[in-house]
Amino acid sequence: MNPQHERHELTEFQKGEIIEGTKFSSHSEIARDLKIPRRTVSSFLSRSRQRKSVNNLPRAGAPRKLSQSGIRYLVRTAESETRVPLAELSLNTAFANVSTRTLHR
Repeated sequence: MNPQHERHELTEFQKGEIIEGTKFSSHSEIARDLKIPRRTVSSFLSRSRQRKSVNNLPRAGAPRKLSQSGIRYLVRTAESETRVPLAELSLNTAFANVSTRTLHR
């Protein structure tokens, strides 16, 4: 995907600013103030009215195998054990349930 068109979720702050901003400003003014596309503001407001909630829907897919602390531990272990192949690293550590491809990434 083109880096200019990467998708990012709105932060809680941005959501609040959009909702409060609609009382005093147009969608274009809110978008300009928050430095986000006008269409994002319009889409967010229509979705929040339709769902009666500002929360994001749950994402599809399998849950992550590693937590953030697990990822940090994996990186530290891989950096300190540079001569050990990844397949062997997964067998000798707590990452037996993680594929070699995941370890490589």
